[in-house]
Amino acid sequence: MAIGRDRIRGMFLGGAIGDALFMPVETLSAEEIAVRFGRVTEYLRPDGHKWFDGRDAGTWTDDTQLTLAVAESMISSGVIKGRLDMNDMASKHVASYQNEGNLGFGSTTKIAIEKLAQGIHWSNSGRSDNPKHGTGNGVAMKVAPLGAFRASPRWSELLVEQRSGFIDDIAQLTVMTHYKRLAVESALAQVFAVRFCLQQESAKTFSADEFLEETMKMANMVNLESPKPLGDKIALRLKIIKTVGPKFLTRGDIIHQFGAGTSYVFDSLPFSYAFFLKDPDSIETLYNVGNAGGDTDTNASIVGSLLGALNGQSIFPQHLIDGLWQRDRIIDMADKFYNKFFTGRNQK
Repeated sequence: MAIGRDRIRGMFLGGAIGDALFMPVETLSAEEIAVRFGRVTEYLRPDGHKWFDGRDAGTWTDDTQLTLAVAESMISSGVIKGRLDMNDMASKHVASYQNEGNLGFGSTTKIAIEKLAQGIHWSNSGRSDNPKHGTGNGVAMKVAPLGAFRASPRWSELLVEQRSGFIDDIAQLTVMTHYKRLAVESALAQVFAVRFCLQQESAKTFSADEFLEETMKMANMVNLESPKPLGDKIALRLKIIKTVGPKFLTRGDIIHQFGAGTSYVFDSLPFSYAFFLKDPDSIETLYNVGNAGGDTDTNASIVGSLLGALNGQSIFPQHLIDGLWQRDRIIDMADKFYNKFFTGRNQK
C-alpha cells in the first residue's frame, strides 16, 4: 500500500497538536482538569503552571522538540543502509537543547543531553545510579519518525542483512538518554505502533487485536543488559488491554488500571494505547486521553501521532492546525521526511 503525504503530515501534526493542547494541564488529575477547565478541546494559556507559565496557547514542549530532532537527524544523515547515525543523532539532540532551550525536558533526558554536550559518548550518556532515571516516557514520545521509516519504501529497498540492525538502533537511541530495559520496550512498542497505523488501508480495516499483538511482540524483543532492571514489562500491561478488550474498558477503568497516566512509561504507554484503541478514528479520542489527566501532553502526543498516522491530517480540526505554534515548521519537516523516505526526493 502506498502511504500518502497526508498520513505523514498527520503523524507529525498529531503529535504536536496533542502536545500543545494538553501542555497547560500536565500533572493535573482528571478531576482537577474538569474543575478548572471543564473539557479541554481548545488551546489554552498555561498561566500559573509550574513549568510553562508565560507561554502562549498552542505552544508545544519537548515531546515535539525532540521528535523534530530525531527526524532532522534521520533526514540529514540519510539512515545509511538502514542504520541510524548515532553520532549525528546525539549532535542533533545537543543542538536542539542549546539552540531552543529546555522546552520541558524530564530530568533523565536533561542530564543525559548535558552529558552529551560535555563529550560523554552516547553509549554511556544515559547511564545513571538513580533508579528512577530511565523509567519515564521520554523516548516513546519522540520515536514516531522511526515508525514511519519502517513503513517507507526506503525500508523495503534494504537488503535483509541491512534490516537486521534496526532493533539495535532503536535500543541505542533509547539508551542514549534512558538506560533501562523498560524504556527500550516502550520505544519498540511505539515505533511499531506507528508503523502498524501507517500500513493500514484505513481506520475501517484497523484491528485492535493485531495492533496489540504487534506491539507486545516488539516490546519483548529487547536485548539489553541494564543494571538491576525493573521487573515491570510493557507487554504484560498491554496484555491486560487485549484480554479485557479496549471497547469494554471504561474511562475510569483505564485511569485506575494504568496509574492515572503518570510519566512512568509502564503506566503512560498502556494508558495511551487503551484510549486510542477504544476509538481510533475520532478526534474525541485525543480529547479523552488528555482530559484523563497525568502526563497529559505526552499521552496526547503519543495518541495524536497514532491518530494522524492512521487517519491523516483531516482528523484534526483546522483551528487546532492553524493555532499550533510553528505550524509551518512541523509541516515542512513532515514534507522533507516524506520526500526523503517515501519519494526519494530531498526537495520540498
